[in-house]
Amino acid sequence: MNVTLKMFSIATIIIWIIIILFSVTAVLSVMNLNVETGELQMLPSSKGIIFSLPFSINNGGYYEIADLNLTTLVTDTNGTVFDQTVTFVPSIPQGTHINESHTITIDLDTIMSMDLAPLLLNDSSFNLEIFVELNFARVVPAQVSTNITIPWGAPLADFSIGDITVSSHNITHNEASIPVNFENHAILDMQGRLKLEVYNDSDEYVMSGEKVIAAPSQQTFADRIIAYPRIEESTRLTDTGRVLIVFETPMFIVELWENYD
Repeated sequence: MNVTLKMFSIATIIIWIIIILFSVTAVLSVMNLNVETGELQMLPSSKGIIFSLPFSINNGGYYEIADLNLTTLVTDTNGTVFDQTVTFVPSIPQGTHINESHTITIDLDTIMSMDLAPLLLNDSSFNLEIFVELNFARVVPAQVSTNITIPWGAPLADFSIGDITVSSHNITHNEASIPVNFENHAILDMQGRLKLEVYNDSDEYVMSGEKVIAAPSQQTFADRIIAYPRIEESTRLTDTGRVLIVFETPMFIVELWENYD
């Protein structure tokens, strides 16, 4: 019996030594783990905007890092989630260094489908929540989270309709000139067909015109859309009213109302 108890005591001591050694080396591994993130980059894409977050991990500890999971949630100022992206790294062996990039795609067509059209007209910001999960030696889990704010530049910022002028064109039609102004604060160039439908203060249809436009990034767009209403239609034009704006691009189609006066 005494021999059995003695062996049990020795085994217990060995187990505790192993636990203590593992705990100490695990802590040292965390201290020797070097994680660096680069500058968040905003890049244009065929569908919208790409956010690229480069990061590197140097595992200078004593154990393998396993099941690294980097998840990001992109939300607007109201908390609406319109993107969730995951980057998974299955293993970072002890003594190795990796360079990765976490890529987030913001699809403008998705923004439109979620009724977030005001983001096309007004500068705003996104909230980027970052969650990181990993395991040391496939035994000790670790989690960390943070969030950052990403500025958003509206592609049709400060959109406005100027004074509509009407002049004679021929014996049946007049020529109407409709000034259009906006600033493209986005990082991507805007190209597409802009159509305007003019309604008077009684909400009666008066005329429409359209034009293919190009608005480079970070530039002001100022041009005129020409319409050719019949003379009798021109008489329905009032000093105030509103305009239906239809903007068709390869990335999205948007319909907006704007007052004129």
